[in-house]
Amino acid sequence: MNFQPKALFFDWDHTLWDHDLNAREVLLDLAVEYELDIEPDSYWSTFEKINNGLWDQYAAGEISQAELREIRFVRFFEEVGIQGPAQEFGDKYLSRAPRKTNLMPGAFDLIQDLAEHFPLYILTNGFDDIQYVKIEGAGMRSFFKEIITSQQVGTKKPNPQFFHYALSRAGIEAHEALMIGDHVEADVRGALQVGIPAIHYNPFSVETDLPHEIQHLDELRALLKNR
Repeated sequence: MNFQPKALFFDWDHTLWDHDLNAREVLLDLAVEYELDIEPDSYWSTFEKINNGLWDQYAAGEISQAELREIRFVRFFEEVGIQGPAQEFGDKYLSRAPRKTNLMPGAFDLIQDLAEHFPLYILTNGFDDIQYVKIEGAGMRSFFKEIITSQQVGTKKPNPQFFHYALSRAGIEAHEALMIGDHVEADVRGALQVGIPAIHYNPFSVETDLPHEIQHLDELRALLKNR
């Protein structure tokens, strides 16, 4: 199927910005700095489990931004059996991780190319103070018409209000947009429920029942008829 959108909506973390690689690099650097006796793969998988769980709770409205930041590394230290300054560790992580610039394969060239043909928007549940640093650091701010965050909207994907807000900012109808994101519920089902066509970016080939998916960002070009 070919899409003919008037604007493209992109998720940021895990879709364009390689969250896992960036976070892992920072965590391993901090482990060395704090002289932590850890096994790298177990250390990372524990953080990933805790962090993803907290973000799911945040997306569901069960915890606040402040609570997520406050308890993330307390739980992490407890889980891996580390005695240490969890708050200080967490503050350093928050300072350093957004300044990492690893992108998903093909992301920069794709966005640079598409920006010449479409108005592009970031739709993210991430926090303002973090996301702007990431996007600027990656050298991609100039490619996007607007960065739309959950803090700006006052609600999070997949809430329909978030997508209606994005449509109003872009000045288009739902069928005239196209959403591209990695998260099945927040990005894809959230967009589909308000009539926005959506493509699941699925680099790890997770099995879903979604109608449209790509495993590599370069595949998007072939799906855009008016590219």
